[in-house]
Amino acid sequence: MLHGDSSLMFLLEGYMFGHRRFERFDTEAFRTRLMGRSATLLRGLDAARFFYEGARFTRQGAMPRSVLHSLQDEGSVQTRTGAPHTARKTIFTRILDAGGEDALAHAFADEWDRAQALWVQHDELALMPAVEQVLTDAALRWLGISEPPRRRRELAREAAAMIDGAGSFGPRNWRGRMLRQATERWARDVVRAQRTRRSDDSSPLAILCSELRDDEVAATELLNLLRPTVAVARFIAFAALALHQHPLWRQRARDDDTAASMVAQEVRRAAPFFPAIGGRATASTEWRGIRFGAGDWVIVDLFATNRHPREWENAWEFDPSRFTHESPERVVAQGAGPIALTHRCPGEPVTGDLLAVAIGRLARSDWRVLPQNLDVDLSRLPARAGSDGMLVRFRS
Repeated sequence: MLHGDSSLMFLLEGYMFGHRRFERFDTEAFRTRLMGRSATLLRGLDAARFFYEGARFTRQGAMPRSVLHSLQDEGSVQTRTGAPHTARKTIFTRILDAGGEDALAHAFADEWDRAQALWVQHDELALMPAVEQVLTDAALRWLGISEPPRRRRELAREAAAMIDGAGSFGPRNWRGRMLRQATERWARDVVRAQRTRRSDDSSPLAILCSELRDDEVAATELLNLLRPTVAVARFIAFAALALHQHPLWRQRARDDDTAASMVAQEVRRAAPFFPAIGGRATASTEWRGIRFGAGDWVIVDLFATNRHPREWENAWEFDPSRFTHESPERVVAQGAGPIALTHRCPGEPVTGDLLAVAIGRLARSDWRVLPQNLDVDLSRLPARAGSDGMLVRFRS
């Protein structure tokens, strides 16, 4: 048990807070206080599976409201447990399994090619916000939503602000929550308009609206399809950084789709994304001799798990070749356990596909990284690749 409240140190250290203490104490678990509450931090694949499997934990009351309101909001699929969660998640898996995964990847590839034809006209391009726009355009097209260019730009900016503000307190978080209100109004209008259309529409939006009769709920879950898609831009920016720093893998990904997929999985493992996931125990339970009472707050450190030195050989090295023998399911950036049975993100396979598309395009394109500070600030939540969103220049 660490003495005192560790909230300030968590904010100062960011991703490294848990990792340093797990290593210092040579442990897979330690207790501390965060925001005045007792919390147990865990790391490792076994800990992640314990957390995600078996409905042992609920998200309700486990995340700061500032984070919840930036991302999921009350009543969304990730805040539900048991049968209600399974029923809601089935809608998402139905949308993705019925050809939706491939359709989104194809839409993204088309939108990327269209955007890159314009990128070559710029002497300097911030890659991450540019890709956020591409992903927004692709997601809207896939969902079956038509919007004019100005509104698409606003939606990309709003979704990006929600993601960027989720890991902070203060102005960055306030901005994300404020912009979310505008996006929620848009989503409600889209849902209501969809309900007046023909019944033979088979778009993801139509499926969502047919399954969820409450406009507010349908609008919330619409955002839970759009926003995580836009969030993949952060992985793509880190992929660009990795290809710049590891030119041999850039060459391999240029000629081999399998190599591009391996790079995608290593980016998911190594890139700092969401640092941790918290839950409250639904009943008394135990892990490796540590007992948790109902309501106890447990946090799994996702970053430390993906960098666990005893679970990943040379954990701090970027090495996509590890996925010639390691399963991508061991990466916990988006959860652990079987997707259909746990809170593991149903969009995880789509994330890998979108990343692989982007990596293939980047590997085969003529671009270079512009002078900037490429050090990744691990105290910033969520972290960013490069200065101002990874400054690059594309050539035709």
